[in-house]
Amino acid sequence: MLSTIVYAVLGVVLLMVFALLVNRIFRLDLRRELIEDQNIGLGVAFAGTALAIAIIIAATILS
Repeated sequence: MLSTIVYAVLGVVLLMVFALLVNRIFRLDLRRELIEDQNIGLGVAFAGTALAIAIIIAATILS
């Protein structure tokens, strides 16, 4: 149970770090791009990365 909580927290932290890196590297305002400008491509890329992180964490928990 403890390992599941640790990996869940790790997943959230990794997703937050990824969002910050996208903002810094590409000089984007992620919130503005997704909500105000409705940039579907960036939304799909961000969702894909979130799923990838989730799959990696799930595989780690199940192993």
